[in-house]
Amino acid sequence: MLELFTVPIYSEKLNLDTKKITDYCLLMKDTTKSVNISNKGGWQSPPLSGEHVVLNDMFREILKHVETYRKTIPFKQSLNFINLWININGYKDYNVEHIHCNSVISGVYYLSPNNTDIVFVHPAAQLMQFDWNSDVIDDYNKNNCQNWAITPSQDQLLLFPSWLGHRVEPNLSGKNRISISFNLR
Repeated sequence: MLELFTVPIYSEKLNLDTKKITDYCLLMKDTTKSVNISNKGGWQSPPLSGEHVVLNDMFREILKHVETYRKTIPFKQSLNFINLWININGYKDYNVEHIHCNSVISGVYYLSPNNTDIVFVHPAAQLMQFDWNSDVIDDYNKNNCQNWAITPSQDQLLLFPSWLGHRVEPNLSGKNRISISFNLR
């Protein structure tokens, strides 16, 4: 079978010091006012800049994986961070469906062990809901689904095209769900 228009999602375990980065994120939360972009409840930092030295190992490691992902596209030029922010979702907090405009690749690095699903939405989901719904589809798979959920583990990196719609399900664990999101261009 010929598969057209595939959407590559990159996933890798990074082996970074998640405790050190988590402590830093919690300190930022205690000292910085939240912004409200896609989050419903929870705390989201304003964009971080290069002065956050404690994150330098993370920056370098992510960029190494971005280069691998970039070559699978293959995008002609190297990519650099254009923005990066911390997300801390408490009980019942979530992120609404959104995309990341004006960037090429977006990603999330997960610090907590209790992560709710990130749900990726097929670009044609609104059309598919009428003709490819559960009345006519026996078993949803990568060829016919409108949504695809991934439950990330601690220390996991996900990279995806910035135009791919996605959302984060409500955190029902009672513990903070902590991640760092970013865009590259």
